[in-house]
Amino acid sequence: MVFDWAKYLALAEELGTRSSDEASLRSAVSRAYYAAFCTARNHLLQDGEDIPKTGEAHITVWTKYRESAHRDRKMIGTTGDRLRRARNKADYDDEFPEISATAEDAIAKARRLLDSLGALDSDEH
Repeated sequence: MVFDWAKYLALAEELGTRSSDEASLRSAVSRAYYAAFCTARNHLLQDGEDIPKTGEAHITVWTKYRESAHRDRKMIGTTGDRLRRARNKADYDDEFPEISATAEDAIAKARRLLDSLGALDSDEH
């Protein structure tokens, strides 16, 4: 069975409710990002795009969306880049004073991005 990466968003939402636990908030940002990234990546793969199986995939996926002529795809790429930057801070920075607001924002951005990907599916079929 193929994993539904969007399910990570539900986990991010649950972790995001633990506002006094920095580890949970950092994990919420990360899970929100991966819900968006893996879902967007798989959409590109279904469209026949080549995506590297290395860390370069993150830049490749968001660049492919951002460089599209389609306005909604551009927004997906821009939002994905912003989520990636937040995820990098959550996963690597020792200090993250605005983590609670960032977690809330990342969850909202990931939700919009997944909704936009779903709308692309209905527009293209």
